[in-house]
Parts: sequence; C-alpha cells; structure tokens
Amino acid sequence: MIVLGVADGHNASAALMRDGLIVGMVQEERLTKTKNQTGFPKRAIEELVRDHLDGKFERIDHVALASLHLDPYFIALDHYANFTVHDWVTEMHQYWKPYFYGDRAKVEHYWRDRILSKTGLNRCHNHEFAFLSEMPRQDAAKRFNEIVRPGTIKRLFGCDTAVSKIVHHKCHAYYGLYGNELSPADIPDALVLTADAWGDDENWGAWISDSRGQLTRIAGGADHGIARIYKFATLILGMKPNEHEYKVMGLSAYSRHGRYVEAVEQIFREALDFVDGKFVSARPLRDSYFDVQERLEGHRFDNIAAGLQSWASKLTLGWASHWLKATGKKVLCFSGGLSMNIKLNGDLALLPAVRHLSVPASGGDETISAGACFAFAAENGQQVKPIRHVYLGANTACVDGWDECLNETALTRHDFEIMTGIGPHEAARLLARNVILARCVGRSEFGARALGNRSILANPSDPANLARINNSVKNRDFWMPFTPSIQAEHASAYLDNPKNIFSPFMTIGFKTMPETAKTIIAALHPADRSARPQMVRKQDNPEYWELIERFREMTGIAALLNTSLNLHGEPMNYSLADAVRTMSLSDLPCVLTSGDVLICKKSTVSDIKTALA
Repeated sequence: MIVLGVADGHNASAALMRDGLIVGMVQEERLTKTKNQTGFPKRAIEELVRDHLDGKFERIDHVALASLHLDPYFIALDHYANFTVHDWVTEMHQYWKPYFYGDRAKVEHYWRDRILSKTGLNRCHNHEFAFLSEMPRQDAAKRFNEIVRPGTIKRLFGCDTAVSKIVHHKCHAYYGLYGNELSPADIPDALVLTADAWGDDENWGAWISDSRGQLTRIAGGADHGIARIYKFATLILGMKPNEHEYKVMGLSAYSRHGRYVEAVEQIFREALDFVDGKFVSARPLRDSYFDVQERLEGHRFDNIAAGLQSWASKLTLGWASHWLKATGKKVLCFSGGLSMNIKLNGDLALLPAVRHLSVPASGGDETISAGACFAFAAENGQQVKPIRHVYLGANTACVDGWDECLNETALTRHDFEIMTGIGPHEAARLLARNVILARCVGRSEFGARALGNRSILANPSDPANLARINNSVKNRDFWMPFTPSIQAEHASAYLDNPKNIFSPFMTIGFKTMPETAKTIIAALHPADRSARPQMVRKQDNPEYWELIERFREMTGIAALLNTSLNLHGEPMNYSLADAVRTMSLSDLPCVLTSGDVLICKKSTVSDIKTALA
C-alpha cells in the first residue's frame, strides 16, 4: 500500500510510504527556495511521485493530511516564510494589542483587509483562496479545512484518491515513536511526549505504545505553554519566531550572572510552572508578547536567554518525570517543535527514570507529513517500519546540470574547473590541510540539520575554521556553534554519554570529554564546549563514514566540523546546481559531488592542487 503524507501548513512537506516504510520525504522550501515555505507542497509531491512512482500519481492508495484545522489566512498571507521581525512586531501592535487590550471589533476584519489589499501574499500556497475575501473568518476557515484542503489533491493532480485528516499531535506522536530506530523491545516500553506552540487546539500530548506498535493517548491539552512563551521571548529579543529559537538557546550558555538569571527564571516560573502533575500559574499571562515584554523590562539579553532556557528545561523535566512515573515507562520519545531544543533534550537524557531517549530528526511541523503516514498505517493494520536514516530526498548521482543556476550569479561555467578522482582519501587530505569543503553527494537529507550529504565540512581541530566558514559563506551570529559529525563507534571518546544514547540527527546536546574536546574544538559551543553531534554509522551513510574514516587515519580525529550547505537565510541546498550557486555567491572554493568529482573555482585550483600534493 502506498500512502502520501502531506503537511500543508508552515514548513510544508510531503512524505511517501510504501508498505509501512517511508521511502521519500521532501520539504517544499528546498524546491521553492523560500525558507520555511508555507502552503500545499505541490513541488515536493511531484518530486516524490517522479522519483518513486514513475510520475504516476494514481499509484497512491491514500493521502493523509496532517492536522485537522489550519488557519487559511496565515497560509495565504505568507505568515511564516517571508514574515520579518519587523512584520511580526507590526502585527503585534496592529492586531494583537487591540485584540487583548482594546476594542476587538476594530480589528475584526484585519486579515481579510490584508487579503484585499494584497499585502504580503504567499505566492506559492497552491490553494484556491478567492473565498477568503467573500465570507466571515470562521466560515472561511471551515470551508478551507473541510472542502479546499482535501480538494486540492484532485484539483492539482486529477485523482480521486481517498483523503483522511490526522490530528496534529497524533502526527507528532507517531513520528516520535517511529522517526528513530528503536529495538522491538523498546517500542512497547515507550512513553511518547509531544509539545509545541499550537496544533489542533492543543500544545502537548502524552501517549503510550503497545506490542502492536500503536499509540494510545493518555493525556493532552492546551496548558503547556512553554513553546509559545519561548517563541514570543525570541521576538522580544529581536529574533524571528518559529525560526530563531535555536539562536536564543545558543545564546543562553553565555551568561555567567547567576542571580540575574535566577531573577529572569522566576519571572517565567510565575507565569507558568508545573506542580503536582499540573501546569499552574501564580501570575497568569494576559498575552505572550506584551505582558512578557513588560515583565522582562530592565533585564539584559543574555540573562533573559539563560533564564528562559533554564525555566523551559526545568518545567519540561518535571513534566516528563511525572508521566514517566505515572506510566512506569523507561523509554522516552519526544517530538513536536519543543523537541528542537537540543539543550533541553540533553537534560531529559540525564533523568534517572530514562533508560533510553529517542528524539527523531527535525521534530517540528515539517515532519508531521511522515507522522501522518505512520498514524494511518499503524491504525489500519500495516506493519510499520521505523526510519533508520533521513537521506530521503533527491539524488545527485548525475553531475549534468551543475551550472543551471549560474544565471543568478556573476560567474559562468568557464569560471570553474572539474577535477575527477577526488575520492575519500583525497577529500580527507583537503580537510586535514584546512580546505573548507562543500559536499553535495547522494540523496539529500530531510529536516533542519545537514547530515553530511548537503554540508560544509572542515577540520574540527582548528578554531580558525569558524571564522573561515563564517566569513566565506555562513555569516552566522558570532555566538552560534557548528557541530561535529562523529563516527558512532568512536563517539564515547568525545561525548559524556553514560547511557550510550544513539543520536544520529543532531537532536540531543551532550557534554564533551575534557581530554578530547580540544581535538574537535571548532565544532563545539564556544561558551560551554557542549556538542549537538551527528553520530554516523557506516550502514546509514557508507560514503560519509568513509570520508571521516580517512580523516581519522590521517589526523587521529574521528569527526568533522559540519554545517549546512546554504547561504545565510536560505533553505539548505537540494540539487548540485543549488550547491554551485552557493559556491558562486560566496568564497567557498569547491564542491565535492557524486562520482568523486570536485567542482572548483578556477581561482582556487592552484591552492587545492597544493593541498592535495
């Protein structure tokens, strides 16, 4: 049976399942080139059908839409992808302040007026939205979710494939269970927790699994609040909600002002705490932006970040501990937007009640397309197979077409030279000699983290590589770390991981071993030397593992510095043409691709040949 999972809200994506196994996953942003693309993932679906079904949409037996209810206005108005920090702040004052503190009637038609004025429209939503300007918001939302969303499949692809809708947190929960490989013994012993800012009128859920691999919801609600408060604290700190929370998390490690951090933490604890199995509030928030902003007035940015992170971790630990004790489970699976917080996940891993922690790749809404597939299959008697790796996108087996995006740059194909015979040994030599190497090889990885196939790689032992990468292409905030890709069999030499938790997707933060930390210092957090590693197994990505192995043989270091292959603010590269464009618009010297081919700027060839000598 072939099932198509569709996430048609923000971070739109599609997943394809054949007989219980996810065979492909693609985010729409990789094809529209708009980060966090919102809407129906038409191009992603076309890519999956072309890649796996010979272009025949009619081979799909069922379509599972993730989420019962989506807000059509936020999709039509590009409320996530191209919404800037200034746009968010403007909306806070124009709509939400009157909504919470003034006359709500004055902003009743705010969204419809923006549609009519064509202000900030989403050009790639792929829905029919003419009705939004013709009916009240409540009626428009009902029409969108009951008629338009299911009907978009037939309108775009001409097929009458059966369509069902899966509850938002159920999608997160099933992805939490099956999005990472668990042993058969672990599955019936699993507690699955989900948490995010909002989805189908809830922001958390607790689920237990059984021997059949199905989940039963035991609790949930809309009183969790951690992810929502974190989201708007991100905006208060001048960063973009739904995208830059990781920057706040990265900043949190820098503050050393204990009593000031504790004062901030107390502010958040008064707003939301977890006591005796319940979320409680000593001083309930009137809203998540203006009220929080007023309470934080006079507190410094780094202390706010540190206090926020500490509060979020402690509440989550209390919440998780409660449900672990209530269920007697020893395996904890965590998914939803809050599971993107790797520092928090590292704290969960240390809970005495947790024998094993599983946090799958990129647990935000981009993965509920896969969760919808898992939920439909499991609840319809199929044998579901967990995801072993997320190399589930396009393949770069063919080098042809590498120059297709050069029209967006000042360079032409004559500015490049193609070198052949650059295998793992040669690539490792370049890295050992501090050449920054982009890698676009094999199938693209899914999600927010580059896992070697669409990566920029460097020698992790040289701190100067941080500046080289930032100055040449990434332009990241100075406080943000890169990450190490470590061979799984050598991970214990670098990571303080007493439970031997396997973390292949950069989803769990670990302390590092003092005696080896200096050898991967450029891939660690500058403030606390923690890591969010990718543990690389040979069976999951033989070519990438082999590259690290050759580097280990030359240097004694079983790891590489890894960051995503893209320009700052753009989605991760998908095709080889994308990678060459990134090289052309930056100071990257070369891109390694399939077939042991290295595409170099002619201006760098001499240096590359010297490094290879």
